Amino acid sequence: MDSLDALLSRAATSVRNVNPAQREILERLNKLKARLEEGLLRVAVLGQFKRGKSTLVNALLGTAVLPTGITPITAIPTFIRAAARTSARISFAGGKEPFVCSVPEEIPRVLQHYVSEAENPRNRLNVERVEIGVHSDLLNQGIMLVDTPGIGSTFLHNTKTAEAALSECDTAIFVVSADPPITEAEVNYLGKVRGLLPKIFFALNKIDLLDARERDVSLRFLADVLAQQPSALPDRIFCISARQALKAKREGDSKLLAESGLADLEQVLAGDLARQKRGLVEAAGRLRAAALVGELLFQSELEHKALLLPEEDLQRKADVFEQSVERFESERRTLADSMSLDRTRLMKELDADTNRLWNDAQGVIGTLIDSIERRSENEKDARREIAVALSDHFERALDEFTRAFREKSGERLANYQKRAGELINRVRQTAADLMEISVKLPQSEEAFELRREPYWVAPEPAVSLLGISAGALARLLPKAVCDKRRRRRLRADCEAAVLRNVANLDWAIRQNVDDAFRRFETSLDEQLGRALEATRQALHIALERRGAWAEKMDADIEELTRGIAALSSILEEIQQAGADGHPRSRVEPR
Repeated sequence: MDSLDALLSRAATSVRNVNPAQREILERLNKLKARLEEGLLRVAVLGQFKRGKSTLVNALLGTAVLPTGITPITAIPTFIRAAARTSARISFAGGKEPFVCSVPEEIPRVLQHYVSEAENPRNRLNVERVEIGVHSDLLNQGIMLVDTPGIGSTFLHNTKTAEAALSECDTAIFVVSADPPITEAEVNYLGKVRGLLPKIFFALNKIDLLDARERDVSLRFLADVLAQQPSALPDRIFCISARQALKAKREGDSKLLAESGLADLEQVLAGDLARQKRGLVEAAGRLRAAALVGELLFQSELEHKALLLPEEDLQRKADVFEQSVERFESERRTLADSMSLDRTRLMKELDADTNRLWNDAQGVIGTLIDSIERRSENEKDARREIAVALSDHFERALDEFTRAFREKSGERLANYQKRAGELINRVRQTAADLMEISVKLPQSEEAFELRREPYWVAPEPAVSLLGISAGALARLLPKAVCDKRRRRRLRADCEAAVLRNVANLDWAIRQNVDDAFRRFETSLDEQLGRALEATRQALHIALERRGAWAEKMDADIEELTRGIAALSSILEEIQQAGADGHPRSRVEPR
């Protein structure tokens, strides 16, 4: 840790006469340095809706701090750290005064209000961050837990906040369960997470619902799926019942706690992982440090070469670059216009696809009701059977639908992502070619994926306008009439449920596409703006310094030369440490 911390300190002091572009990079570098100095191992708890993430966090803490339920709960990332007393702090965007709750019994209700999708839909309360302090033996080991929004089902409106939370973490517990098995959405998300975190553990939750044979089958299936993923890590899977573990801790039942499987995970977190904490935190920090130091190095090389040029040549190159700026801006507008047209086409295709889904569902409803009518089941049993059958069918349909639309929209967005990356690279390459310096072109970090995948809402019985229950009505009418009314009522309730789900699906995908295109355009504007402004600053600052007396300019050139040498050495050491798996020490020349 001291080695990387020292490298970051050296990087921060290697740049003198800092320009605005470098200042922004140094601010990000200082934030990373502060995180490393804090020394907390931040463990993200990831997983799909209904996998039991929040219950697992509660079990690890030994107390029910986080709300849990059958609907999407966590919509805002929640940071949980060690504290002498239990408390919660809700921070808001826009400068609103934070809300603090110091009554432990009230915290789940407070969190339900501020972080759940049900009570804070689309984050209309503008919650920016949720922090909880808890007295916990696990957290006292220097560990922070981060409960994250569920993937593949919750409406992840605060996307930037969620992604920022993940970027702050050093390792993760990926929570899955046997029912259903790991999904494509989870596998895709895992691929992204693996590029950000050096170590990931897996918790196969809800094992109390399985017998020994089913548990072995589920464990082998999960292990096989993970082994087939690219860049597979030596993952460790823990079989856990978070529900049993929390109950055991509350009641002091050591036998039940052992059966829950939580002790094995706790031993790794508080034992092996706590001992490896420094290395894990550094490994995650090293990935971010290399990118930031590389940006500083490019900016310094650009300014250094500008100062070495004769003033006339420098002015000519600055003019050439400004002419290129107009071309780059024109390309950006063309790209944005093309995206707008493609987005409209995607929405029309979505309309056609959801119509087909609705028509198919109507056929399934009719077949189900016909089958039930032939067996003359009572309405209660009929509704139960329909709810199960329709739920199974629709959940499969949702998976197929979202997978197909993900592929369709992903192909188009990938094309724009490639074009945008090429545009940003041309800006950097144009500057590099003008100044005759080498540059490692950046890779675009934008990823376009379906973040809002709806979950099935079961059909609910309609309420009689007369206030008479279905059972009472059945006793007042002839059987033929009752059967006809029952069939009509069953079909109406089923169609209403399917309509809700189709609307939910349609809305979720529309919002996702809007978010993806909006994130794309915002990111493109920001990256293009930074790339253009950074080059302008380097050229214009050099022109201004050309007017200074020669001795001062020579001093600036010498300072930049030393800075470039230092940054090149620092970047090499960071990258070499990553290749070796550990940081290298270095004796500074005196």
